[in-house]
Amino acid sequence: MQILRKEQYNNLLELRQCKKSDKEYNEIRNRHYVPNHGTIGRQCHYKIYYNDELVGVIVGASAVFASKPRDEFFNIHKENRIDKIGSIICNTVFRLENNIDNLGTQILSLWRKQVTLDWFKKYNIIPIGFETFIYGENRFGSMYKADNWSYCGITAGSTKYRPKEHGGYDRGAKHLRIETNKKFVFCKKIAKTDLSLLNQYLHNKNINMRDEIHKILSV
Repeated sequence: MQILRKEQYNNLLELRQCKKSDKEYNEIRNRHYVPNHGTIGRQCHYKIYYNDELVGVIVGASAVFASKPRDEFFNIHKENRIDKIGSIICNTVFRLENNIDNLGTQILSLWRKQVTLDWFKKYNIIPIGFETFIYGENRFGSMYKADNWSYCGITAGSTKYRPKEHGGYDRGAKHLRIETNKKFVFCKKIAKTDLSLLNQYLHNKNINMRDEIHKILSV
């Protein structure tokens, strides 16, 4: 197995943002263990290139509305829920089809920087952190642990669902609670290094957001 130094990864790795309808993206996305039912809400989709070869895909999307382990990690409660979950990016998909040692953690590191920049450019939001949910046989989130994400707990294994005959996604419609896979929850607060691309962009555009960034980093 090939082992590269960190600076070599940086020269060889590239994330290229794409549409969720992109053919190459979907070919890899459809091989991911999480079924492809599309993405709802805010989203940034990327194709991963290593040495100019397409080796995977990774996605950032809107955070889930409620998850006790995640809520406790980010101190989310009734009064601040809407504001806080709007500033958390969920890594919903990460499919890597290359076995080079430590490549996954280097991609996660690069993804946090890139999606932070793109999230701001696309939605005018500076993220406060990241979440992901892992399930399935022999899947324990080892890559996220290696990238210093915090293990926060396990989901309840159920969710609220509004079938079409009960009004679809109308907030006033009757909902049902259905069983789902229990998932390991990993979270990571945004770090100064994750803001490197965004800071460069702000500097180039002469945009001053020092106070906002300081507030996010000080929490």
